Amino acid sequence: MTLTRKQFLKRVALGGAAAATGLAMPSILQAKAPTLLRMNMVIGNQDPMFPMWEEFGNQIQEASDGTLKLEVFPTETLGKTVDMIEAISRGAPVLQDSDPSHLYNYVPDFAVFMAPYMFKNPDDIRKAWNSDLVAGWESQLHKKGLRVLTMTYFGTRHLLSKRQVKKREDTAGMKIRNAPTKMWNEVGRVLGGDITNTAWSEVYTALSQGVAEGAESPLSILYSAKLFETLPFVSLTGHLVATTSIIMSQKVYDELPEPGKKALDTVGRGYTAIREPMIVGLESEYRGKLEDAGIKFNDVDKSGFIAAAADTPKQFPEWKPGMYEEMLKIIS
Repeated sequence: MTLTRKQFLKRVALGGAAAATGLAMPSILQAKAPTLLRMNMVIGNQDPMFPMWEEFGNQIQEASDGTLKLEVFPTETLGKTVDMIEAISRGAPVLQDSDPSHLYNYVPDFAVFMAPYMFKNPDDIRKAWNSDLVAGWESQLHKKGLRVLTMTYFGTRHLLSKRQVKKREDTAGMKIRNAPTKMWNEVGRVLGGDITNTAWSEVYTALSQGVAEGAESPLSILYSAKLFETLPFVSLTGHLVATTSIIMSQKVYDELPEPGKKALDTVGRGYTAIREPMIVGLESEYRGKLEDAGIKFNDVDKSGFIAAAADTPKQFPEWKPGMYEEMLKIIS
């Protein structure tokens, strides 16, 4: 049976993990059928990354010795990211596509993964995730009901805008779309525009109607979401070597049989290195596609943006003292 988004969220609210999967038994351990995990992706099924995530799901399923079944859904079909992470923390059997800033409400230090100009190259993500520092954050996250399944390179983010931007002063007064999290608002501050919060699924409409005059994203996403139809310029700010993650319920994980746990851990941890060259390859390909679609690219004097980013730690007094500097040492 295929669940509508409304039916799915109702089941989660009424019965938690077991009800949402349709299992009548009180424990996943007692279920003879594979445990069904639904992956709720932000990107659409036309995005070049979507089949990568389908293959990721297939690898977990194949490695699980028949204990897991994964289904992948595009464009926040099951619900908005923030809502789904909350449901997952209560036991929903969902794997949520999410950048780490969405974990801020649970373990604030995770937001540093999306700090502007923090990471300089994609391998910094692997170094950070495999560090003792982040392992400590993950232990805290488990106590909040959440578990990081994987962290991977999402792409380097640049600014799509109504007018050409060559320096930070050029964004003054520009309404720049950001996701509704504290770190994304910090990204907007560093970019210098006026912050406009919308869900990703609403970005095209916001840009088309002038609710927002700029949006930032990796080039492949600007293309697959057809945002190039709304605005003419991409300024190469390179403000985020961005991370995406897959989040799951710690409760669901704890109730899985050992082959299922091993499949999630092994495939998830190993995927960081597999994914990186795939995304790097997309970036040059999709710059060409955007140019063919009429987008005008320009280089940027980044000095003003980088100077603004130096104040990011001051915007997060809730971070552990010295954490930002410790992360810089880890990735260097």
